[in-house]
Amino acid sequence: MNESVIVTTEIQLEKIFSKLFEKKISETLPDLIAEATAKPYLTKEELMDLTGWSSRSIQNLRDTDQIPYSKHGRKILYPRKGILEFLQAHHIQPEK
Repeated sequence: MNESVIVTTEIQLEKIFSKLFEKKISETLPDLIAEATAKPYLTKEELMDLTGWSSRSIQNLRDTDQIPYSKHGRKILYPRKGILEFLQAHHIQPEK
């Protein structure tokens, strides 16, 4: 068995970890900020903007209990998390 040993200084190791940490932060921070500042519930208009669905399509999905929603009086709101889960559940992976 051929085993290699890498010798490095503490400063070099700190630089390596610092670069890895900065890369990971820069990749994940925008998504975390967007998620943290996103409204938990969407109006029909916001849902239309998010998904590109028509008003009629949203009503059909709601009427057939395919998407979650909350209703108080005439006001209908859609939970962002539930809508994203619906979209993920219906995601189709293209064949390569």
